[in-house]
Amino acid sequence: MIQRRLYIYIVAAASLGMLLIGLVNLGTTALDQLFRATPIYTNPRDSYAGFGAVTLVGLPVWGIHWWIAQRLARRNLDERASALRRLYLYAVLAATGVATAIFARGFLEHAAGFLLGTSNDGPSIARAFWGTVVLFALWLYHFRTAAVDRTIAGESGNSATLRRWYAYGLLVLGLAFLLFGARNLLQQVWILLVDSSQTIVPGSLVPSAMATMLTGLVVFGFHLQWTSRAPLAADDRSSTLRAVQGFVALAASVALALFGASQLSYYALARVLGIDHPGGVGGDILVAVAGPAATVVVFSLAWVWIRRQLTTDA
Repeated sequence: MIQRRLYIYIVAAASLGMLLIGLVNLGTTALDQLFRATPIYTNPRDSYAGFGAVTLVGLPVWGIHWWIAQRLARRNLDERASALRRLYLYAVLAATGVATAIFARGFLEHAAGFLLGTSNDGPSIARAFWGTVVLFALWLYHFRTAAVDRTIAGESGNSATLRRWYAYGLLVLGLAFLLFGARNLLQQVWILLVDSSQTIVPGSLVPSAMATMLTGLVVFGFHLQWTSRAPLAADDRSSTLRAVQGFVALAASVALALFGASQLSYYALARVLGIDHPGGVGGDILVAVAGPAATVVVFSLAWVWIRRQLTTDA
């Protein structure tokens, strides 16, 4: 029984990876030709042949083995509740979730650059959008499959632990994207306000910061809401992983907030002591403190919020 499950889900995972690689790169090649852009790969025909072959192999192999897995799950409740099945589902969710976030961030960055007039790279927008759509579709399918399994067979023990690893891992990733994106965006806005010579130009960090923050907001917001709903919230409230991710996020926020405060204190004390260019700063001191000030503001707010969340869970 275990050997059969191992075989089915290992083959399904490997072939699904092939399918995703093939689909994403086939779409990328087609979009490059559509936009008459410089292709990522030297020979488009060779790309079609190579990634077409990967897709043609991956699709039927994954389809057959996943059909077998689904048929067994419908017939046997133990099969649906097995830890190996949940391992496959949550591993796929984690991989496609992270990849979707990366592609979505790229799409938002290029789109924001286009709207702000700092970029007109249409092919990059299209490529990132295609990758996001493909990966999100597979993520959504497996997410719904896992939800159906939980409803029918329940989730406890190792299966629940696997779900927590996925949920709180993506929660931390989303929070990191959100906080660092917000910090960088605040820094850039500060610089634009205090230095009249600064403008949003091609290569500016503003689109990148906006994309990172928005991606993090979606990933973090979704997983926070999902893990806060019953019955997951009640089941996870006393879990070690939930507490660990909270304290890891708290420790990082505290450390970064204190580091930013120490930098601000350094600049202030240096100016009081008559140092014209503390830390080798050659320009306006208000521009130099933009980074530390943004760090203090963003991560201090995170510090307060995470502490409240931990207090609520206690």
